[in-house]
Amino acid sequence: MSKVKNVLKVFIISCTIFIVVVILFISPLTKFLIEKYDVKYFGREIKMDWVYVNPFSGYIHFSNLKIYALQSDSIFFSAKRLNANLKMNKLLSQTYEFSSLTLDYPKGHIFQNKEYFNFNDLIAKFSSKENSKSKKEPLHFSILNIKIHNGEFHYREIVTPINYFIKNVNIESKGFRWNVDTIPISFSFLSGIGTGSTKGDFVINSKNKNYTLAT
Repeated sequence: MSKVKNVLKVFIISCTIFIVVVILFISPLTKFLIEKYDVKYFGREIKMDWVYVNPFSGYIHFSNLKIYALQSDSIFFSAKRLNANLKMNKLLSQTYEFSSLTLDYPKGHIFQNKEYFNFNDLIAKFSSKENSKSKKEPLHFSILNIKIHNGEFHYREIVTPINYFIKNVNIESKGFRWNVDTIPISFSFLSGIGTGSTKGDFVINSKNKNYTLAT
């Protein structure tokens, strides 16, 4: 019995060390790969202070995430914290499902000049003709339990002109599933300039674009 116990102890210790080593190495490696290949695959420079990835539980954490504007050193989008949980057991069935996604203190900047928006490049990249003509079976992608805490979003349009922003943006949604059309959203925010607040519920059908809005 003593030999069995010793073997079992060695096995448990070895597994624990393996898990710790994998987590310690995969987190900085993830940060390195994202910041090295960000422009190649995403089209924008991405920076963050540190990353924590647990490949066994599927938990992901980004600290001080920054996405820069196209070919610029100005920040397009940032968040103090991004937390997500990926369902690892569903990857084998070509299903990418995040059971939760939380953004703390996100800040975004939208710029418009006539028909140009500062996110046109992202739309063009992720809706390219190559992607639409792909014959491969589409991946099943779902994000559930989405939460945005204390966000701030700026909008600037130079023709009218408009320079406005909203703050204390809080958004909660059950999220969307690849096989469900409707997306429910609850929101609230304050006017960044002057006074006023808004809160309400929004439901959109992603297939036919019908929606209902109560504020």
